[in-house]
Amino acid sequence: MEENKRVFMSNEIAEISAALTEFQCAIEHPKLEKEVSVKTRSGSSYKFKYADLSACVKAATPALKASGLAVSQIICDNMLVTMLLHKSGQWIKSEMLLPQPSTDYQSYGSAITYLKRYSYCAILGIVADTDDDANMACGNEAQVNDRNRSTGIRSIAYTGEQLKQAIDEINAVDYPEGVQEVWSKWSKSVPALCQNGTDFYKAVCAKNRQFKNANQ
Repeated sequence: MEENKRVFMSNEIAEISAALTEFQCAIEHPKLEKEVSVKTRSGSSYKFKYADLSACVKAATPALKASGLAVSQIICDNMLVTMLLHKSGQWIKSEMLLPQPSTDYQSYGSAITYLKRYSYCAILGIVADTDDDANMACGNEAQVNDRNRSTGIRSIAYTGEQLKQAIDEINAVDYPEGVQEVWSKWSKSVPALCQNGTDFYKAVCAKNRQFKNANQ
């Protein structure tokens, strides 16, 4: 998916990074109430669950408000533009190329809905489904029973070395502002590391709690 996606941000992102960290520590992830049937290359099948776009928005809204954040999505020049806005005026924006319009309007609409959901969750670090990347990489075919999820686009995550380096850096931080400095660095260079649920994300939350408890 990375070759179809571009990310931009304001010159300063310290405040929006801090707010995003606060958001990710506060959000209650959406319930995975939709189901996908996956056919394996061997002919067998299994199922996994996911949350649709409306469930993701509903889950995120309270924590967004509390953190002074908002998300806006528009379609412009065949691009899906997703903006994360902070009350300070700082922002992060992603642009994703949409598939070519099709006369099959239902499938085309479903593809756009999937991309909106993907971009919304990616910019906020929301976990909205179980990970089927390994199965897709093995050539297994995913079929979504409720509408569809097939766009042929997969996200690139991060390497084990990047994860280790990021965790080592956050563990070495010995002053509160340093947490945001490390978070900002990795959110720019490897955004997938900062998604809710990663070991790096958990290390950041633990470090924030450490400084918070020390000040009480």
